[in-house]
Amino acid sequence: MIGRRRISLGRAASRRAFSVLPFAALLNAITACSGPSYFADSEDALKTSGYFHVLDHISAYYPGAVSLNFPGYVVGLEEAPRDLVTAGYEDIRLDQAVAANGYTVERLLKSLRYYAPFISQVMRYEGQPYGEGNCSLYSLYHNHGRAFVNSCSDEPRNRAPPAYDYSRTYRNSWNAIDILRERLAADVGSGNYTHLVVAVMGLDTVQEEAIRNFRSLISTIRRDAGEEFRPLFVGITWPSFFANRWFDPFWEALAYHPIADRADILGLGWLGALLNDAIMPLADRIEVSVIAHSFGARATSMALCVGPAILREGEQRVSLDHRGKIENFIGLAPAFSLQRFVDKEFLFYENVYYSDYCPRIERFIFTASSHDHAFDPAFWSDAVGDHEYMVSYCNSRHAVSVNCIAADGDGEVAGYDPSARITYVDTSELMKYQMPGTRGGGHADIFRPETGRLMWQLIDGAPPR
Repeated sequence: MIGRRRISLGRAASRRAFSVLPFAALLNAITACSGPSYFADSEDALKTSGYFHVLDHISAYYPGAVSLNFPGYVVGLEEAPRDLVTAGYEDIRLDQAVAANGYTVERLLKSLRYYAPFISQVMRYEGQPYGEGNCSLYSLYHNHGRAFVNSCSDEPRNRAPPAYDYSRTYRNSWNAIDILRERLAADVGSGNYTHLVVAVMGLDTVQEEAIRNFRSLISTIRRDAGEEFRPLFVGITWPSFFANRWFDPFWEALAYHPIADRADILGLGWLGALLNDAIMPLADRIEVSVIAHSFGARATSMALCVGPAILREGEQRVSLDHRGKIENFIGLAPAFSLQRFVDKEFLFYENVYYSDYCPRIERFIFTASSHDHAFDPAFWSDAVGDHEYMVSYCNSRHAVSVNCIAADGDGEVAGYDPSARITYVDTSELMKYQMPGTRGGGHADIFRPETGRLMWQLIDGAPPR
């Protein structure tokens, strides 16, 4: 039965492929005749002018519409040819010590020499009507010094380079992190916020959709929590869209490893640096929770449990000397394996080791639903979000405490023990609907009020400071 279901999905996908090919040709013809974009000089210099590339910085064009409706920040990461954003290999400095976390990590470190993602924007949102007060802390997109969104300040770190020479882009991403750290520290010091929440979405989530998802997640939690939840929010978007996927789910199986590597590299690179330098120093002053979906959970767990692997100029080793911990890591249908917590090499398997069960995170909460079919094509991956894997994991012995519980259809959960290092939540009764514009059954059913109720129970269930 399972085999027949997968074959029928493949045939349906092939029929869809042939139906969209004429549309794709028409789209190419239209875009080939279109005029220049407002940020053409910046986009051409960075090679980010393509249709899918523009979607990774669309908030620069629509600061009032593609925005948060509550206070917070959105950090946009993008990618470009290494020779355009660096002055040479010497710009990419790596901490080789992280290679001790497995031969897969060692391989990914080598990839970082050639694949150089960067931070292209840091947007600040005030959550006011009409987008009033929204501004850019850092942006690479300028048209002779002008942008759609006002700059938060006139400091040099947020100005376009002369002649649109972006060869310092990679190094300047440290400036973006420093600016964000300064603002977050001031926000936390204001006493206006109860929680700091960091969120990262998964595969095929362009920036506009990611921001919409951020709004949905936080709004549903707030709906249940009320004034007890006044979050300071940081959302990270990344180039997760894998275009031209005509042969789903066959193509998804082939694409699994490249996109998995991209997510892991993100964690070893700028996502890891951002969390380490801008978020972790605040973790002893405000409760910090990470909410990450699918491949976003893969990237974020790599960032906190292995990364960062990139070094500032003059650094010899990455400093991890921070007092606080991430209180809650809520992984919604995570796309990485719990074998990463096991210090063992696996034949024909990725080898990544999260040593000591990742001491920078107080507790992990993972969800899995029997209605989630996103992991079917990559059946070998032992993904945390795979319901069959959850069942087998909960029925076996482990060196660390694993608390296996279930949520009902209203998002209520009983038996949650915040002292457990890992909690597995069976969300089969909760996450079962296929949301519009998504695939994988209940994989993306994470935006309804019932899910917000579950997440608030998990965040509020942590012991008080």
